[in-house]
Amino acid sequence: MGQPILSVEHLQVCYTGKPVLEDVSLTLLPGQILGIVGESGSGKSTLIRAAMGLLGSDGAVTGGSIRYKDKNVTELKGEELRKLRGPQMGMVFQNTGASLCPIRTIGDQLYEAVLQHEKVSRQEIKERAMDLFDKMKLADGERILNSYPFELSGGMNQRVGIMMAMILHPDLLFADEPTSALDVTVQAQVVREMMKMRELFGTTIAIVTHNIGVVEYMADKVAVMYQGRLVEYGDTDAVMHHPQKEYTRRLINAVLRIHRG
Repeated sequence: MGQPILSVEHLQVCYTGKPVLEDVSLTLLPGQILGIVGESGSGKSTLIRAAMGLLGSDGAVTGGSIRYKDKNVTELKGEELRKLRGPQMGMVFQNTGASLCPIRTIGDQLYEAVLQHEKVSRQEIKERAMDLFDKMKLADGERILNSYPFELSGGMNQRVGIMMAMILHPDLLFADEPTSALDVTVQAQVVREMMKMRELFGTTIAIVTHNIGVVEYMADKVAVMYQGRLVEYGDTDAVMHHPQKEYTRRLINAVLRIHRG
């Protein structure tokens, strides 16, 4: 598998001086999928936002390091960090529709985003987008590109989010609870499409989710977070079926399972 694509070592993150992540260490190899689980407020989203340099003005890495390949992300600023976001590391947000500009079409926003990194024509960007939509089994790509975010369903906006994150073919894709606001059928579509990205492009994925079923289906490794700490980390099968920590057992057992009488 080669050198790790992402290495987190003894990471500490603070917001307004208060620690929200403490002593978190994990590695992700090329092509692997990592599922990051835990209750609300456990630090899951903070972990991937720190890796993307998206902590905001109140957040800061106050200890440890995050390395993307040979670069220490925590030491990068401004233009250096911008060059990583998009071409190297992509992000699918929890609610893509809310993160897009409501008064500009999907096509216009896609064009502007790609132009930040490449000098290519609008037609070439459209062709790339249509190719990705085709790979995602979406037949109405032209209509989607000409639509405004509010004209699309939540599920379609999430699929747009995957396309926009993958348009530059990043090696590492972060997904921050991308299925949490979707119904079960659409969740399955979004999960399958992210898996397709790995199949087609060898994309490494780190996904934050509350959905244990998504982790069991997608992930090669699982990181279990609790109160800002990594309490269990290992291969999916081992963590899901032979958890070592009581918290992990409770988390797995808390999943709603409805059986026929």
